[in-house]
Amino acid sequence: MKNSDITAVYDILSDTYLVFEETDDESMNEGLSSTPFRALVSVALSTMTTGPRTIKAALALYEKVTTVEELAEIDDDDLRERIRSVAHYNRKTVNLKTMARQIVERHDGQVPETREELLALTGIGRKCTDIMMNFQFDEPSIAVDTHVHRVVTRLGMVSDGTAEAVADELNAVTPAEYKAHAHEWLIQHGMKVCVSRRPKCQSCPLQGLCAYPAESRSA
Repeated sequence: MKNSDITAVYDILSDTYLVFEETDDESMNEGLSSTPFRALVSVALSTMTTGPRTIKAALALYEKVTTVEELAEIDDDDLRERIRSVAHYNRKTVNLKTMARQIVERHDGQVPETREELLALTGIGRKCTDIMMNFQFDEPSIAVDTHVHRVVTRLGMVSDGTAEAVADELNAVTPAEYKAHAHEWLIQHGMKVCVSRRPKCQSCPLQGLCAYPAESRSA
């Protein structure tokens, strides 16, 4: 996709969708990202899990713990039960406890603010790190989840590939002025219009810019 078309895509998306702070997004209303600690734990819980299930687990957990020290010390069985609604809750129980101890031991209990330090934490991969850097630490970065991956590859903005490869290319081709909110626009488009099965191509505001094969589109 040409640079001018990429700019056009973001112009259309920014006119079509609000950013999360301007919506009634439940995760924002429930304070799941109100502190770096909550943001990090919430994003770790959210992997491969729907929003409502993540919110349910996070709120149950935050009734008990408010710091990494408390997270490191919570009983494993108690933690497991509180986050049972998320996918892979057994593994996440182990990862969260390990991550909390790492932050206590390596960073004096403060959530690290650099990309390298975040990536070194157990259970925190590229997507989680991009979200933290963009929304908590003011380093514009586009996180690529399933929805974003689907939208940008269907459009032809980037080549298909691993999530990390797509993220690298997407961040490289996205003009700086759009990076801070690109994830928010793209994920909403992927959830509302460019859905996995039977995408709503006929009502899509981007159809004139999209490389998705016509024969694959819904009627």
